[in-house]
Amino acid sequence: MQIFKLSALGIIVLSVVLVLNNLSISGYFPIKTVRVYGLNRVDQQEVHDLLLPLVNHGFFTINVDHIRDHLLQMPWISDLYVRRVWPDQVVITLAEKNPVARWNEDSLLSEAGELFTPLQSSYPANLPRFSGPSGQQIFMLRYFSDINRLLLPLRAKISYLELTPFLTWKLTLDNGITIQIGHKHILTRLNQFVKVYPKIIGTRANDVDYIDLRYPNGVAVRFKEMTSI
Repeated sequence: MQIFKLSALGIIVLSVVLVLNNLSISGYFPIKTVRVYGLNRVDQQEVHDLLLPLVNHGFFTINVDHIRDHLLQMPWISDLYVRRVWPDQVVITLAEKNPVARWNEDSLLSEAGELFTPLQSSYPANLPRFSGPSGQQIFMLRYFSDINRLLLPLRAKISYLELTPFLTWKLTLDNGITIQIGHKHILTRLNQFVKVYPKIIGTRANDVDYIDLRYPNGVAVRFKEMTSI
């Protein structure tokens, strides 16, 4: 008798599922509200147009993984979380990529070393520019951070960083000074220069055109409208 009751219960549950499917449950619990948090650089209209057909389902049939996969294809989005809130809401919380530099004029480089190419109208202003060979962005990003730390005593930062195909380094500071470093002992040479900067440059940063650190035992400085010393 107990086996019969269990079998009957199974038939009832199965029947309910079939009835709900036949009634198209999605039509009885439609999604009425979609909330998106974390938008900054991402274009709101683009998000709206992407989500509209994806949320045109019922609470129980909406595919949150499908929504996540589609949103992650947008260049600015790094990660996101999608959840349903009873009875008629979808809540999306997203994280945008944090750009640290422009890469070769046509892309952005994130703090995680990822290259991405959103609309240029969404690019942040005053980002430093990187110029380097393909595949070297993480290598350059590491040196960018190390060099900027060395430059802290000078109250200067990198505005342009170049790595040539021959792996030689060149940079321009935000005070306009261009520095050639070469390909050996990059951080050591720069650290030594920072130490002698007050004596060589002092308050004349605006007068400096070019600095060459590629000499093993010295530094070459070219002042504007003056010969090298």
